Amino acid sequence: MLLVAGNLAITVVIVGVFEELGWRGFLLPRLQWTRTALVAALLVTLVWLPRLPELVSDRGERPLAPFEIYILATSVIFTWVYNSTRGSLPIVILFHAASNSFTKFFLSEIQVHYYGIAWWTLAGLVR
Repeated sequence: MLLVAGNLAITVVIVGVFEELGWRGFLLPRLQWTRTALVAALLVTLVWLPRLPELVSDRGERPLAPFEIYILATSVIFTWVYNSTRGSLPIVILFHAASNSFTKFFLSEIQVHYYGIAWWTLAGLVR
């Protein structure tokens, strides 16, 4: 339990400072001036995707196709959370950190044979 709490706290800082401040704190509001929330969320994802090869360099860790679907879907969900909370970045940061911690701890416990199925299931659930 302490390991999960520690990881969540570290992830809140990393996600908050290095990701969400830029994506939903800066970029998303500007994109939504002239676009719908859905289009803006997808554009935020496109800006993020150049990092994808780094994150999926070990295909055993994150299968590429379900991971891309998961990222697109969570970007839309994070945008919905941001807009539904009137731009509350701390709530989005907590939501993002909880999502990352869930995939780290839950999916790491899945047996290798079922790991790809678990990612496809997760991608389908958030879609």
